[in-house]
Formats: sequence, C-alpha cells, structure tokens
Amino acid sequence: MIRENIRVVNSTGLHARPATTLIKAIKKYESSVTLVNGEKTIILKGLMSVLGAGVKGNSNIDIIVDGADELDAMSEIKGLFASGFGEKE
Repeated sequence: MIRENIRVVNSTGLHARPATTLIKAIKKYESSVTLVNGEKTIILKGLMSVLGAGVKGNSNIDIIVDGADELDAMSEIKGLFASGFGEKE
C-alpha cells in the first residue's frame, strides 16, 4: 500500500473532465485507489465517486493505492495531478 499527499494544482479541482481522465487512468490497473479529502474517504470506482469527493482546486488530498501494480498506478496518478489534467494555469 502506498499513500501520497498530492496537491491539486488546477484551480477548478476535480470537475467532470479531470475526473473522467482520472477514472480512465485508474481502470487500467488492478490496484484499488482511495481518495481522502478532509473527512471524506472514497474508493474511486467511477465518475460519481470522484465528483462526490468534492475536491476543490489548489487543495491537498491523499491518494492511497493498494495492489500488485500500485507503483505504476501511483506514478500515473501523480503525473495527472502534477499536470493539472491539462488545465494548469
């Protein structure tokens, strides 16, 4: 299991487009991915789970990845957040 604190660099947070990109990336891996945003802990399975997390822009969240390919999954997830899902200002 890997847990990383990640900065959400895009000012709009995880709205529909970046949430869709994140889910597409997660589905390529066997590992389970959990998002922790304040008091909310959500296992990411689909678009609505990401949107339900209420992740705002310029905030910090924790991502937990657990499984056989967790290193690869975490690397891709961190890259998506670092790039601001193409919305970085």
